[in-house]
Amino acid sequence: MKSFRRVRQKTGSYCGPAVFEMLLSSLGLKLDQEQMVDACGARSSVMKTGISLVELSLGLKKLYPNLVVWQKTDAKVSEMAALMAQGYWVGVDWQGIFAGDEYWDDEEDKWEEFWNKLYKLPSLKGSQGHYCVVLELDLKRGWLRYADPYGHYAGKDRLVAIWEFEERWWDDRLEPDERGRKKYVFENRLMFLIAKKGDKSPAKMGMKKII
Repeated sequence: MKSFRRVRQKTGSYCGPAVFEMLLSSLGLKLDQEQMVDACGARSSVMKTGISLVELSLGLKKLYPNLVVWQKTDAKVSEMAALMAQGYWVGVDWQGIFAGDEYWDDEEDKWEEFWNKLYKLPSLKGSQGHYCVVLELDLKRGWLRYADPYGHYAGKDRLVAIWEFEERWWDDRLEPDERGRKKYVFENRLMFLIAKKGDKSPAKMGMKKII
């Protein structure tokens, strides 16, 4: 496997930049999380809505034009294992596991729900959408090891049963439609990776370039 540096996200909303920093470390490259937020054009929105994978890909393109982000939805754990066997580190977007109320603020969630109802916006089902990097899969024993950049979890790998990961391997969000109105988007079993331009191997696994 390639080298890999575990990092901590600088704020509660920086899991995307932190995961990209980790993925780039496997390519021997560096990334500053604050610089990434600016490159994504997300300075005014990151603390409220985080950064989508498309936005992260656009930001990465500005900083490293020779890199490409590949993604696949409705992916399978076996496909992830196949990519890792080829030497790729794989990022995922899922409902992360946190103790108590250490990730979201309950009062903030209640206000969000109130405003969504007031303006007749779709309600989100998830509350802990989170980016992490999968480091190891043991399909026989049924567990997954991953790097979580959040808070005190950063720097030390975590384990989760594959069945539980699969149940939580989804995320949802509100994003503007063609008219600028918010629409509900459900993302099922999203995995992604960063590769150099010209690398066609991810396409053979059914992955698609984001940019």
